[in-house]
Amino acid sequence: MNSQQQIIDVAGMVFDEDCWEAYLRTFAEYAPDYATMLARRLAVTAGFSPIEFADGPVDDLLSALRESGALRLDLDAYVTGLTAGGIRHQVIHSTPWSLPDGTKVNDRVASFARRHPDRLHAWASVNLADPDEAIAEVRRCYEQLGLRGASVTHFLDVADPVGDGAHAFYRVLEELRMPLWVHTGHNLSRRVPMDWCMWRHLDTIARCHPDLILIAGHGGWPWIGEMMALCQRHPHVYLELSTHRPRHMIKPGSGWESLFAHGASSIRHKVLFGSISWVHGRSAPELAHETSEWPITETVRTAWLHDNAAPILGLSR
Repeated sequence: MNSQQQIIDVAGMVFDEDCWEAYLRTFAEYAPDYATMLARRLAVTAGFSPIEFADGPVDDLLSALRESGALRLDLDAYVTGLTAGGIRHQVIHSTPWSLPDGTKVNDRVASFARRHPDRLHAWASVNLADPDEAIAEVRRCYEQLGLRGASVTHFLDVADPVGDGAHAFYRVLEELRMPLWVHTGHNLSRRVPMDWCMWRHLDTIARCHPDLILIAGHGGWPWIGEMMALCQRHPHVYLELSTHRPRHMIKPGSGWESLFAHGASSIRHKVLFGSISWVHGRSAPELAHETSEWPITETVRTAWLHDNAAPILGLSR
């Protein structure tokens, strides 16, 4: 990869200890299958055995993580690392839950972006289990916190992606011109079907809300061929690649073959880079560097890693 390549990461997570606690407690309550995976990854980050806290009470894990200091956030150092690694801008996602002080994670994440507006771009997270509350929260985040994008995880909320309440929420996003990141593809929560929100649902959303910019989180894997067709079909549907390790995506049988067949041609302008770097224990710049192994030209790589995301965030190419 060109050492001068600038990168826009549309799927970052920047949490402090309180935010991580809210995040872990939510998954422990509503998606325990995910909580086990989260516990293993965060235990490794803290230097513990990956199985030490995998099946234990979340309070034990949180206590150990706080004591280890693994979840402490030095925001300035984090941003310095992004800058040194060529990250021009990073969208930082939130979670819709509350913090011990009574505010929401949305408020905390928004404060991080205000400290570094040239590098961080915060998006609001909402819970669509209560569409009216979700609408009120996204309006609050837009009007009071200055957030200009939103994200939703339908499987965690056990919310119908194409129900009446969801469509009312999407109409508000269209009105406010806020892009929407959607958890798309398989999920690990056995409370709901694996295909709770997939390409078929995004097709319905895009047909009903043609002016809404939709970003398929995690690329919609494993239905990548269908995602290629969806991005060809709708002018405002994009996909991003977070939580999938770039170096593994090119292995035979990975399921990403359609991306490299069509993403470099017919939907070259629809592919975005996303990291969710803590999942891999690698920084966003490190993950972006791994894309140099992909079988695409430098022109296509520049489009995927930077140029396609720039206009969505109101940035110059």
